[in-house]
Amino acid sequence: MLRESNSSFFGSSPRLSWRSLFVWSGVGVLFSSALVILLAVVGAWLGTHFIIQLDDQIQHWFYLHSESRLALLPVISFITAIGSFKISALAAICAAALFFIQRSPRSFIYGYVILGSFAVMWLLNTGLKEIFRRSRPELDHLMVVHGYSFPSGHAMISMGFYGMFFVIWAIERQRRSASIILPIVCGIGFIGLIGISRIMLGVHYPTDVFAGFVAGLAWLVCMMGAMKRMI
Repeated sequence: MLRESNSSFFGSSPRLSWRSLFVWSGVGVLFSSALVILLAVVGAWLGTHFIIQLDDQIQHWFYLHSESRLALLPVISFITAIGSFKISALAAICAAALFFIQRSPRSFIYGYVILGSFAVMWLLNTGLKEIFRRSRPELDHLMVVHGYSFPSGHAMISMGFYGMFFVIWAIERQRRSASIILPIVCGIGFIGLIGISRIMLGVHYPTDVFAGFVAGLAWLVCMMGAMKRMI
């Protein structure tokens, strides 16, 4: 149950209309898209050879290419499944329903940003992949994958969608005058593991994952800006 308090994770500020939240959502979409495009431009400027070398080096560290490391496959497969469309959709619907039934202004905001984050991250990722159409790594994929590679959808959903859960957790802890270190540390660990799992399975280049994280973080920052003015 969400508890009301006069304090806020973001400090005191006047409430804005729901229209403002929608405006911030639009800004988030544009900001995320612009950063991914900027990263692609920087990559083109650095040159294909440099990017390939960077990806190869990081893949050498993480890709499950030996029998001993393949023992981790069940664990890595479970972690990466959390970032799948079906699991994240279920998480979004269940979490939003729990927030909406509480029928408080703050819980409605949380429900909206959870559903909005899920929808935007997946739709935006699909559009960006169609723009860049980067092929998957030429490695043995340790799970079945479809579609293009850049940016990583799992990385975007882990940062932009699941990251919102940790932001809400931090907000609620701060409202109770508790430390926000725990949600920050847990969030970094959780999000990082999903991203790394895609590299370990050989289904994404490290630069795909990095771009996905950047796009998701841009969305997260914009939503935090909106919530700052409404909670």
